[in-house]
Amino acid sequence: MAGKAAEALKYENDWQLFKESGSEEARGRLAENYLPLVRYIIDRVAYRLPEFIDREDLISEGILGLIDALDKFDPSRMNKFETYAVVRIRGSVLDSLRHMDWVPRSLRQKSKEIENSIVELERKLGRSATENEVAEFMGISVAELNETLMEVSGSVIFSFEELLQMSDDDKPLPFMARIKNQQTLDPSESIMKREIRRILIKAIETLPENEKKVIGLYYTEGMTMKNIGEILDVTESRVCQIHTKALLRLRASIIETDDNIYED
Repeated sequence: MAGKAAEALKYENDWQLFKESGSEEARGRLAENYLPLVRYIIDRVAYRLPEFIDREDLISEGILGLIDALDKFDPSRMNKFETYAVVRIRGSVLDSLRHMDWVPRSLRQKSKEIENSIVELERKLGRSATENEVAEFMGISVAELNETLMEVSGSVIFSFEELLQMSDDDKPLPFMARIKNQQTLDPSESIMKREIRRILIKAIETLPENEKKVIGLYYTEGMTMKNIGEILDVTESRVCQIHTKALLRLRASIIETDDNIYED
């Protein structure tokens, strides 16, 4: 306990040195301390990205996001730095990926076809559609559907992360930017973020049980696809398929909610 207290005091002193006197040494120590956040974000955002994308380049972008977070963070607000930094790091990495324009048009089209099929089918059914129902609706086999889900998984994760990305001034990009009453003193507890959380929770509640479980373990518990597979007694590839389907459903729900917000 004493060791942890001393460690906390050391970083508190570093924050004070950095913010009050601009100490580069303190800034460097803080950056080193929070560096694991960069790899954490890279591991999650870059899951199943094509091999030609250099992860070291993404790490470099993530470090730039971390430095930006250190420079702009205000400890006097008593917010948790990790929460603030994750937004900056993720945004920096996603910006880099966006500029690469790495997602082939064919993959975007396949992803959109599945997403549109799920939306149209579930509107007709008034409930979540099963794998068999989606495959039948699309006129393909379940095996073909799952193979396609594996193909598009990287682009779906990227597009979902991009949809929820915050901009440099802590305002959300695309649909969240239109949520009303965005001004707040505490960006980590803003009205728009609470609204985003409400929309996501509502959408997650409508997911099939297996998809809900994967989303919970991956995003709430921070588990890897491999760990989740071990818990659910399925392959890592199967977890990836379930995860991709869940994101497609959530993305569709968010965009549909966006239309309603925009019309209000």
